[in-house]
Amino acid sequence: MTSDMKIQPPPLTWETLSQLSSTSTSGGRRRPFFVQQRQQREEGQRQACSSASFLLSATIVDDDNHTTFIRACPLHANNYAPTLYSLQDIRMEFLRVLKVHGGGADAARLSSSEMSMWLGMEEEDVITLGDELCRQQREQQSGTNNNTICKVYNTVKKKYQYALVHSLRNQIEERIKWHSGETLESAAAKPSCLLSDTIAQEMELTSEDVTWLSEGIAKLATTFTHHRRNIENRVLASLSGVTTPTSLDKLFDKEDLVALIIPIVKALCQQGRLPGNVSSSSSTNAVYTPDIFTYFQRHVIDSYFRTNGYITDKKCVGVGLSRNKMETFVRESFPNATLLAHSIVDPEVICHPLEGAIQAAVLHDGFADLRSSIPLDIASNSDDLEQVINGCLVDSLKEHKDTTTYEAFVKGIAVINSEIALFFSQEMSKKSVRILDPLIESYSKQRAKEIVGNQNGKSSASTLGSTADIVSLRDAATCIGKSYPDLLRLQQAYEEDSGCDIYSCLSWNPEDVGRCDGPLIEFCRAVVYADVERKCIRAVKAEVASFDSTRHGVSVSDRSVGAAKHLDVQEAFEIHFKDLCHLLQILAKTIENFSSKGVFTCAEITSMKRELLSGTGSCLARLITEYCLYKNNAEGAHALMFLDQNHNSSSSLGTSVDMSAFDFPLLSLQYKPAGGGKQKNPLQYLREILPGNSGLGIVRMWKICGGDGDDDDDNTKDADELLDQFISHLEETCLTLVGIPFSILDKKAEKRMMTLKRQGLIDRLDKSNQQDEVLSACVILIYHQTKSVLISGKTMISLVLNLFEEEKKIPKRVTEVLLKLKHEGEDVSPELLILAKKFGIAKNSKTLAAISENH
Repeated sequence: MTSDMKIQPPPLTWETLSQLSSTSTSGGRRRPFFVQQRQQREEGQRQACSSASFLLSATIVDDDNHTTFIRACPLHANNYAPTLYSLQDIRMEFLRVLKVHGGGADAARLSSSEMSMWLGMEEEDVITLGDELCRQQREQQSGTNNNTICKVYNTVKKKYQYALVHSLRNQIEERIKWHSGETLESAAAKPSCLLSDTIAQEMELTSEDVTWLSEGIAKLATTFTHHRRNIENRVLASLSGVTTPTSLDKLFDKEDLVALIIPIVKALCQQGRLPGNVSSSSSTNAVYTPDIFTYFQRHVIDSYFRTNGYITDKKCVGVGLSRNKMETFVRESFPNATLLAHSIVDPEVICHPLEGAIQAAVLHDGFADLRSSIPLDIASNSDDLEQVINGCLVDSLKEHKDTTTYEAFVKGIAVINSEIALFFSQEMSKKSVRILDPLIESYSKQRAKEIVGNQNGKSSASTLGSTADIVSLRDAATCIGKSYPDLLRLQQAYEEDSGCDIYSCLSWNPEDVGRCDGPLIEFCRAVVYADVERKCIRAVKAEVASFDSTRHGVSVSDRSVGAAKHLDVQEAFEIHFKDLCHLLQILAKTIENFSSKGVFTCAEITSMKRELLSGTGSCLARLITEYCLYKNNAEGAHALMFLDQNHNSSSSLGTSVDMSAFDFPLLSLQYKPAGGGKQKNPLQYLREILPGNSGLGIVRMWKICGGDGDDDDDNTKDADELLDQFISHLEETCLTLVGIPFSILDKKAEKRMMTLKRQGLIDRLDKSNQQDEVLSACVILIYHQTKSVLISGKTMISLVLNLFEEEKKIPKRVTEVLLKLKHEGEDVSPELLILAKKFGIAKNSKTLAAISENH
């Protein structure tokens, strides 16, 4: 066939093409059909065909010598001149393209798309032809030569490539020599390592391709296994006896060898053949830590934590542990451990002495040095110290359900800084402020004289209430230190240790100093400063106003009590006066409710009213009498005493209403002359020492409530009439007697008193273990739960208990328990008291019913 001959490809149907594709070779195998399909484009160059026919741009023609392949170049599709190729020629064309365009003999690899471009064939035909050539060579040749073609997968480009087998094997062999530093023949006898994975990664091939390619290299597969065993034996020999962390780059001097050894050491550790673990920061920097060293670290950490209840970061650094590893060890052995900023603690161990210190401080109305109860390693760090007290301690109190200690801690004040950690009970704080009252009074008088003198007799509000109107911090600390010697000793010890003159520049404001000045000084700043400042400013104002009144001719009492003290007494009286007025009206309302419903007899109603008038009424009469005597600065008032039914004196002024009281004492007015003087009628004496109508009004009040000790006409009247008269008398005279009108009960005041009374009773019930107290508190609380009615007094409590059996809202089990408490003697069991308390503190009727059903 000459070069100038033009062959016109005939139109063939699929049936004809199938027959051509079935042509067999001399070996009996069917050769593949390679065809490039093109639709008819040029009329006159190709014959017309039906829609189901296709035009060939390549076809196969058999002759006696070999099978040929007719290919038309797609780059010259319009004027193509077909060329005949045999399949052998096609393979040679594959080889030529790989060698010429594949980047040289050592890297002769091309993808099917690249081969398609250089061969001028469709990619699908290239793949079919290439795969067939690879298959034929594998089946027909037992060995390989320089022209053997293979198909491999490129792991980086994510596609298949065609390559020369001998080229790939040469590359593999060269890399083995480079890594081992030996020839291939001598590498088998000396230590090396298994490089199949490394070579596959470097050559961008899969491990499977490297494996089958390496089968053609002499001893390579055996060498890989042998080399790995050698390196494993070398690693085991070097690291098996290690007891401390060892750097692999120091154990193996070659950097490239270290990079290959790291995965082997990790694999040996995972298999359990090497007792330890590997931590690596890079491909050539790794440290092997044996398990025995890790066990030693854990043993040290666990023993120290179990013994001391804590461990710090510094301690862990000493045994070569990081913060994260320390947390892991402690968490695994002690799940309840708490993480702090610079340490880890066992809350139960650390908080137990703190709880005891706080309970002792509350019991003795004092303070607790919390820093001394915390290990020094933790206390020396202010962040950890604060976390222990305000975090761990609070959580521990909540978990233990120690409500008493928790509430006392919350009500108290904790002073924490880098130098001290102290807890001060609420009572100590209150007492400390009261201790300073004489100092405040003396200071306010002196300060008021200075203000009045500087103003030339003209007072100005602008000069009052400044921050300068407060006693000196030194004087306040000295006064409190005398009452609390333990706190004073701590202050003195702190001053000795600090070695500085604290008193040279004392200031109430810590920001002016910028340092800690000791426990006593910091207590004054944090605890008493706000109250002392308020009292001082008010006292100075009151004293200045007193001076102004005197200067303008207004009569001022000659009492020795300062103006500030007078204001305190007046405020306290107003609060207690209103509370007693409201309580008297609530209980009177309860009795009227009983009377209207007819649940008690007339005699029982009268008895309850008499008890109310003699109890709550006499307490209110005493409060008004005391304040009138104080307000008028009555001479000889000390001869009057207020005695209860047990003949115990009760002469304190401004005593608050006890919201936990079951009843009130039956007070009477008594005259006790000094020095064995002549006995007088207390009411007559009261009229003599009080001016004008004040004496008459108070005498009348005592006569109505029956606290004068006489059996006159008022005491023989009906209790209903007397109770009404007592309340009416107070409404008419209180404004004149004490300057405050009788406080009328409204819904808001009634709700407030009910809440305060209930909470006071619950607190008392929780602390009490006396049978009579538990019974009385439970009766009052349960009746309030079911009826929303407040009761008080022994008579009323006893009568109401008798109603429990008929009350539907009160379970029978509750009534049975309370009646047992009433009738049994002192042999009542603790379990019965506990059960009664549960009934008493129930929130409502539903809760009460649920508790009774479970018991």
